[in-house]
Amino acid sequence: MRFNLKTPWGRAIAWLHAMLVEHNFTNLLRFNFHRISEEAFRSSQPTMWQLRREVKKHGIKTIVNLKGMDADSAYWAFESEQCAKLGIHLENVEIFSRSIPDPVRLRHAKEVFERIEYPIWIHCKAGADRAGIYSTLYQYFREHIPIEETDQLKLWPYGHIRHSSAGKIDYYLALYADFHKTHPDIGLLEWAETIADRAKMEREFKSGGLASFINDQLLGRE
Repeated sequence: MRFNLKTPWGRAIAWLHAMLVEHNFTNLLRFNFHRISEEAFRSSQPTMWQLRREVKKHGIKTIVNLKGMDADSAYWAFESEQCAKLGIHLENVEIFSRSIPDPVRLRHAKEVFERIEYPIWIHCKAGADRAGIYSTLYQYFREHIPIEETDQLKLWPYGHIRHSSAGKIDYYLALYADFHKTHPDIGLLEWAETIADRAKMEREFKSGGLASFINDQLLGRE
């Protein structure tokens, strides 16, 4: 692990890196914490005191970190340490918000929701795009809500900008919803694995230049 949390100096360096380089300070301005259901929550990357507060308040058993396991991340080092102290499970998942969904990751999401202990807390960096994708999949796989009735990919209150490059997920799910109208027996996973043409979708999707600039450059979303 790159950051040493065992010494005061090491912790200070790691804290500065997490807050400034990994932008954890933005959570002091906008936490973006929301309830999805009675057993699930979503947010941007919490500070450690926010993590402790919400875990105790809501009885969280599992945190789903959508930034993935990263030994070079000071934030991940602190989060891993804090989850261990609180006695809760940290599920590290790597997903992307700027590409057409990978069916392997979709299947993995289904397996995660079947395996982990609830209540859960899903977070990415800003709590807008990756958290929106996984919260949508939670509603679909866990709550069995039809894709067209899910409500986790919105500008308000989550901050998801569908006309940016992050809108590829909206485009993808809209294509499946249209397909599902005439093929009600084919679920999202079967469609993703056997029918959906990801390469064609990547070619055909068009994002708005201004929306992508705001999302990717101005806001620094990942």
